[in-house]
Amino acid sequence: MSARLAPIDWCDAGLELLRDEGMTSLTVDRMCTVLQRTKGSFYHHFRDLDAFLSTLLARWEDTLTEAPIAFAGSAPEPKERSARLDDAVARLDHRVDLAVRAWALRDERARLAVARVDARRIAYLSELQAAAGAEDATAAAKLEYVHFLGLQQLCAMTVPVHAALVIGNQR
Repeated sequence: MSARLAPIDWCDAGLELLRDEGMTSLTVDRMCTVLQRTKGSFYHHFRDLDAFLSTLLARWEDTLTEAPIAFAGSAPEPKERSARLDDAVARLDHRVDLAVRAWALRDERARLAVARVDARRIAYLSELQAAAGAEDATAAAKLEYVHFLGLQQLCAMTVPVHAALVIGNQR
Protein backbone atom coordinates (compact mmCIF):
# COMPACT_ATOMS: atom_id res chain seq x y z
CA MET A 1 0.00 0.00 0.00
CA SER A 2 1.20 3.50 -0.77
CA ALA A 3 1.18 6.57 1.45
CA ARG A 4 -1.78 7.51 3.59
CA LEU A 5 -4.70 9.17 1.91
CA ALA A 6 -6.26 12.42 3.05
CA PRO A 7 -9.98 13.21 2.67
CA ILE A 8 -9.14 15.27 -0.43
CA ASP A 9 -7.66 12.16 -2.06
CA TRP A 10 -10.86 10.23 -1.40
CA CYS A 11 -12.89 13.10 -2.85
CA ASP A 12 -10.75 13.44 -5.98
CA ALA A 13 -11.06 9.70 -6.59
CA GLY A 14 -14.80 9.97 -5.93
CA LEU A 15 -15.17 12.77 -8.49
CA GLU A 16 -13.35 10.65 -11.07
CA LEU A 17 -15.57 7.68 -10.26
CA LEU A 18 -18.68 9.87 -10.45
CA ARG A 19 -17.53 11.23 -13.81
CA ASP A 20 -16.73 7.81 -15.25
CA GLU A 21 -19.42 5.59 -13.74
CA GLY A 22 -22.15 7.81 -12.29
CA MET A 23 -23.55 8.41 -8.85
CA THR A 24 -24.52 4.81 -8.18
CA SER A 25 -20.83 3.89 -8.17
CA LEU A 26 -20.19 6.06 -5.11
CA THR A 27 -20.39 3.36 -2.48
CA VAL A 28 -17.99 2.66 0.37
CA ASP A 29 -17.11 -0.72 -1.16
CA ARG A 30 -16.41 0.73 -4.61
CA MET A 31 -14.36 3.62 -3.22
CA CYS A 32 -12.26 1.22 -1.14
CA THR A 33 -11.72 -1.05 -4.14
CA VAL A 34 -10.68 1.83 -6.40
CA LEU A 35 -8.27 3.25 -3.83
CA GLN A 36 -7.15 -0.16 -2.57
CA ARG A 37 -7.98 0.75 1.00
CA THR A 38 -10.02 -0.82 3.76
CA LYS A 39 -13.39 0.33 5.00
CA GLY A 40 -11.63 1.29 8.20
CA SER A 41 -9.56 3.76 6.20
CA PHE A 42 -12.71 5.23 4.70
CA TYR A 43 -14.42 5.53 8.09
CA HIS A 44 -11.28 7.06 9.58
CA HIS A 45 -11.98 10.11 7.39
CA PHE A 46 -15.77 10.08 7.01
CA ARG A 47 -18.50 9.39 9.56
CA ASP A 48 -20.56 7.62 6.89
CA LEU A 49 -21.34 7.68 3.18
CA ASP A 50 -23.52 10.78 3.56
CA ALA A 51 -20.62 12.69 5.10
CA PHE A 52 -18.39 11.58 2.23
CA LEU A 53 -20.94 12.67 -0.39
CA SER A 54 -21.30 16.08 1.26
CA THR A 55 -17.53 16.49 1.34
CA LEU A 56 -17.33 15.34 -2.27
CA LEU A 57 -19.79 18.03 -3.35
CA ALA A 58 -17.83 20.65 -1.42
CA ARG A 59 -14.68 19.53 -3.23
CA TRP A 60 -16.47 19.82 -6.60
CA GLU A 61 -17.64 23.30 -5.63
CA ASP A 62 -14.15 24.33 -4.64
CA THR A 63 -12.23 22.93 -7.61
CA LEU A 64 -14.67 23.74 -10.39
CA THR A 65 -15.99 27.08 -9.11
CA GLU A 66 -14.08 28.73 -6.28
CA ALA A 67 -10.57 27.92 -7.56
CA PRO A 68 -11.15 29.38 -11.05
CA ILE A 69 -12.81 32.46 -9.55
CA ALA A 70 -9.91 32.97 -7.14
CA PHE A 71 -7.41 32.56 -9.97
CA ALA A 72 -9.27 35.07 -12.13
CA GLY A 73 -9.82 37.48 -9.26
CA SER A 74 -6.11 37.80 -8.62
CA ALA A 75 -5.70 39.82 -11.83
CA PRO A 76 -5.74 43.60 -11.38
CA GLU A 77 -7.75 44.56 -14.48
CA PRO A 78 -11.28 43.43 -15.45
CA LYS A 79 -10.24 42.26 -18.95
CA GLU A 80 -7.40 40.26 -17.48
CA ARG A 81 -9.74 38.71 -14.87
CA SER A 82 -12.05 37.66 -17.68
CA ALA A 83 -9.18 36.16 -19.69
CA ARG A 84 -7.86 34.35 -16.63
CA LEU A 85 -11.31 32.93 -15.90
CA ASP A 86 -11.53 31.65 -19.48
CA ASP A 87 -8.09 30.04 -19.15
CA ALA A 88 -8.93 28.41 -15.83
CA VAL A 89 -12.29 27.12 -17.02
CA ALA A 90 -10.77 25.76 -20.23
CA ARG A 91 -8.51 23.49 -18.16
CA LEU A 92 -11.33 21.95 -16.12
CA ASP A 93 -12.82 18.51 -16.69
CA HIS A 94 -16.37 19.50 -17.55
CA ARG A 95 -17.53 15.91 -17.49
CA VAL A 96 -17.43 16.21 -13.70
CA ASP A 97 -19.90 19.12 -13.85
CA LEU A 98 -22.17 17.06 -16.09
CA ALA A 99 -21.99 14.10 -13.71
CA VAL A 100 -22.89 16.28 -10.71
CA ARG A 101 -25.79 17.79 -12.66
CA ALA A 102 -27.02 14.28 -13.52
CA TRP A 103 -26.77 13.34 -9.85
CA ALA A 104 -28.74 16.47 -8.93
CA LEU A 105 -31.70 15.20 -10.94
CA ARG A 106 -32.19 12.51 -8.28
CA ASP A 107 -30.68 13.89 -5.09
CA GLU A 108 -31.64 16.98 -3.08
CA ARG A 109 -28.16 17.48 -1.59
CA ALA A 110 -26.61 17.56 -5.09
CA ARG A 111 -29.45 19.77 -6.36
CA LEU A 112 -28.75 22.33 -3.63
CA ALA A 113 -25.01 22.25 -4.41
CA VAL A 114 -25.69 22.83 -8.12
CA ALA A 115 -28.01 25.73 -7.31
CA ARG A 116 -25.36 27.25 -5.04
CA VAL A 117 -22.65 26.84 -7.70
CA ASP A 118 -24.85 28.28 -10.44
CA ALA A 119 -25.67 31.32 -8.30
CA ARG A 120 -21.99 31.85 -7.44
CA ARG A 121 -20.86 31.54 -11.05
CA ILE A 122 -23.55 33.92 -12.30
CA ALA A 123 -22.71 36.44 -9.56
CA TYR A 124 -19.04 36.42 -10.56
CA LEU A 125 -19.85 36.69 -14.26
CA SER A 126 -22.13 39.59 -13.38
CA GLU A 127 -19.22 41.33 -11.65
CA LEU A 128 -17.10 40.85 -14.77
CA GLN A 129 -19.90 42.08 -17.02
CA ALA A 130 -20.42 45.16 -14.85
CA ALA A 131 -16.70 45.91 -14.91
CA ALA A 132 -16.80 45.62 -18.71
CA GLY A 133 -19.61 48.18 -18.82
CA ALA A 134 -22.59 45.93 -19.55
CA GLU A 135 -25.87 47.81 -19.28
CA ASP A 136 -27.61 44.91 -17.53
CA ALA A 137 -24.72 42.91 -16.07
CA THR A 138 -26.93 40.26 -14.48
CA ALA A 139 -28.80 39.54 -17.71
CA ALA A 140 -25.53 39.44 -19.65
CA ALA A 141 -24.03 37.09 -17.05
CA LYS A 142 -27.02 34.75 -17.20
CA LEU A 143 -26.86 34.67 -20.99
CA GLU A 144 -23.14 33.95 -20.87
CA TYR A 145 -23.68 31.19 -18.31
CA VAL A 146 -26.48 29.58 -20.30
CA HIS A 147 -24.14 29.61 -23.29
CA PHE A 148 -21.49 27.89 -21.17
CA LEU A 149 -23.94 25.23 -19.93
CA GLY A 150 -25.19 24.62 -23.47
CA LEU A 151 -21.64 24.11 -24.71
CA GLN A 152 -21.02 21.65 -21.89
CA GLN A 153 -24.06 19.65 -22.99
CA LEU A 154 -23.43 19.83 -26.74
CA CYS A 155 -19.75 19.10 -26.57
CA ALA A 156 -19.73 16.40 -23.91
CA MET A 157 -19.65 13.59 -26.44
CA THR A 158 -18.09 15.21 -29.49
CA VAL A 159 -15.16 17.51 -28.68
CA PRO A 160 -13.42 18.47 -25.48
CA VAL A 161 -15.51 21.10 -23.74
CA HIS A 162 -12.50 23.32 -23.15
CA ALA A 163 -11.97 23.62 -26.92
CA ALA A 164 -15.61 24.58 -27.41
CA LEU A 165 -15.40 27.10 -24.58
CA VAL A 166 -12.41 28.79 -26.17
CA ILE A 167 -14.06 28.75 -29.60
CA GLY A 168 -17.40 29.88 -28.20
CA ASN A 169 -16.14 32.62 -25.89
CA GLN A 170 -18.08 35.82 -26.54
CA ARG A 171 -16.75 38.14 -23.84
